[in-house]
Amino acid sequence: MKVSRRHPISEKELDEVLRDIRGTVGVDLGEVLSGEELVELGHVKGSEVERILIARGRVVAFEWKERWLPTLHPLLELGSGAFGHAVVVDMGAVKPIASGADVMVPGIVEVRGGFERGDGVVVLDERNERPLAVGIARFDASEIERRDRGRAVENVHHVGDELWEARF
Repeated sequence: MKVSRRHPISEKELDEVLRDIRGTVGVDLGEVLSGEELVELGHVKGSEVERILIARGRVVAFEWKERWLPTLHPLLELGSGAFGHAVVVDMGAVKPIASGADVMVPGIVEVRGGFERGDGVVVLDERNERPLAVGIARFDASEIERRDRGRAVENVHHVGDELWEARF
């Protein structure tokens, strides 16, 4: 990940990013970032990721196709009840999704929240309900529940990708 420049983010800008994440994914990162001395905004070159939010030396959020999404780092600090838009997948789907595969309808055992097509979605494993990916819904929540096949969530961030591995 090539960050062309980074700078401390203003409190006003940070509030806007956090509000966008709440609206897109239904997750409040405010409690995870409260008390942070320094939160930076980084501009990325040569990637689908446009900008990143850096705290504690890690990427905590990223802007992807003009929407802000959280990374797995802060999501792992929150309890599973903190995710407004989520899909829970069976254990057979965990390995492919954690390797970057999209979420297919047959692997989903539960849909949480009233998300719409294009919203951000946290992907949880069914055994521990821990986040393993962040993606974009390809259908409304109600439509995913009615379907029996197809790609439900586009995987845009998962364990082991460049956002997970980046250190600053």
